[in-house]
Amino acid sequence: MASPGLRPRTGDVPIPTLTGVNRAVHDIVECIEENFPSYIVDERKIGFSVFDIIKAGSLGHGTSVEGNYDLDLVVYSSEISASDVCRSEDHFKPWLKRIHHFLENNLEGFKFEKLKQRSLQFDYHHPSCVIKVDLLVSPHCDSCEDFYQFLKYIPKNKRELFTVCSSRWQVEFMRRQPPAVKNYIRRAKKWRDDAWPEAEGGEGRPSSYLITLLVIMAFNIAKSRRGSFAEELIGLVHREKLNVHWGRRCSKIQDMKCRFYKPSEQIELLPSRPRVVDPANPANNVWISGIAGYKPGERAGNYDGGDGNHQPLLDKIRTITLYFSSLQL
Repeated sequence: MASPGLRPRTGDVPIPTLTGVNRAVHDIVECIEENFPSYIVDERKIGFSVFDIIKAGSLGHGTSVEGNYDLDLVVYSSEISASDVCRSEDHFKPWLKRIHHFLENNLEGFKFEKLKQRSLQFDYHHPSCVIKVDLLVSPHCDSCEDFYQFLKYIPKNKRELFTVCSSRWQVEFMRRQPPAVKNYIRRAKKWRDDAWPEAEGGEGRPSSYLITLLVIMAFNIAKSRRGSFAEELIGLVHREKLNVHWGRRCSKIQDMKCRFYKPSEQIELLPSRPRVVDPANPANNVWISGIAGYKPGERAGNYDGGDGNHQPLLDKIRTITLYFSSLQL
């Protein structure tokens, strides 16, 4: 807590509260849904249809760490061709550029930061807060069954690209998790943020989503064995043939609640270990895609792909025990 004698300096950026962030998200989504599809510039149609907008990342998953809100917005459109995206990863950029043009001219408080291969990064200066946003676009897929069949018949090196398509099922997966698990996830993310400060840069930083899946699995194992959560998590990270998927560890009731794909489908597209299978996209090995280096001040996204450098995580993981000493399963 700040000392009563300290006063904020003029011009300080307010720290977002969850209420303020949700208001900001509402305004961004409303602006896009109501005005973007019909957006025209010089008689040229810039806008495209919006099937849905999903609040993903930590905010959408209900696992935000106070003061560090991870906001991913995914815009689904039936006009975005999955086949075209598959042919060229750069295909995302034209769609992102169109939304960038719209937001720059229609969303008061929009401040552009960076256009990446898969996302538009910007700051949004809302009256209640200033937040950092990663906006992504995605083809719309009717069901996870259709999505799975699509993944089976595209080149292996293109499958991870479509993780953004499964964002809505990731959100649904997290909605089914009990509050106790989410509390553990928040603590693990706080450890990650302390161990890899974004302002300093570093190597081998685990993504929020990798942290989330490892915590859920370690929580379920520790609960069934009545053991130490932290030790189970450390054991998972150090396991040479790590095998995290969603069909055997949980009880049958919990298993059916958490599962979108059959057990055989969860491992068919990722036959090799170590693996942490994305419950929403069985072609996404989060053990690989969820680890990456970053530059000082650079945002670490959940959809950028990883580099598989796990050594920093292996070196630091034992320090996580300090963050769970007061929690009981």
